[in-house]
Amino acid sequence: MKIYRYWKIETRRIDIEGESKEIKVYGGSNLSLEDASRNALEKIEKIGRKIAGERRVFDDYEAEIREEVLEEIRSDAVITRNRYGASVLNVERLLIMDIDSPKLSFFDLLKRRNGDQDKDKIYEMVRKLAAKYGNLAFRIYETSQGARVIVLGREFDPRDPATARMMKEFNCDPLYTLLCAKQACFRARLTPKPRRMKLRGRKFVFPREGNDAETQQWLDEYARESRRFSVCKFIEQVGANTLSDNVVRLHDEMTGAHTPLPLA
Repeated sequence: MKIYRYWKIETRRIDIEGESKEIKVYGGSNLSLEDASRNALEKIEKIGRKIAGERRVFDDYEAEIREEVLEEIRSDAVITRNRYGASVLNVERLLIMDIDSPKLSFFDLLKRRNGDQDKDKIYEMVRKLAAKYGNLAFRIYETSQGARVIVLGREFDPRDPATARMMKEFNCDPLYTLLCAKQACFRARLTPKPRRMKLRGRKFVFPREGNDAETQQWLDEYARESRRFSVCKFIEQVGANTLSDNVVRLHDEMTGAHTPLPLA
């Protein structure tokens, strides 16, 4: 998981098929702006090698998460602000699955579907699959669109194909699964989506661009409105009798998982 406090843009011209092109590259560091600059220049050098025909230069590439760091819970768990302003948990080894729909048969697809019934089917699917993993615990949460599942009892590598297979088995959203592997972490939104609270949208680019006063005004309004909603509701824990850790407890507190507030 690559999350940095310092970012620097470096601009260079490189030759692409005989034509000079200007490229801008972000470099990140937790040490200094100077180190972030070196990181950006290293990326530009690799891009040049790739253009020159070196095939495997980016084989071990791990995508950076260029978001503002709000809180470092521990070395492997950080809260950031995403592109539309919500707080997001990024954690390296705690498997979090985002499931928007149950596995449906051909005949299920022909039937008129109900959102609540689909959620019930997701919960039932998780309960049945959990029986295969007797040493693990599965915490099931209702979300606005489906379910979130946090798996306790062992650590998971987001880049391990076995993890991707397990996520597919639980019908985890494929784009989310791909993102987890690309960024080498699992993510969970902790605060509501602005549009679900009827709040005007705002795009966040980090390092911040634009008027800081306007940004702070939006953040204050977002914080006020967020107190009226929850992100997910805890349904149950199935499987092994495994206790949650401080990251899970913080997740439940920040999402309002044990409150009666509407989902957003």
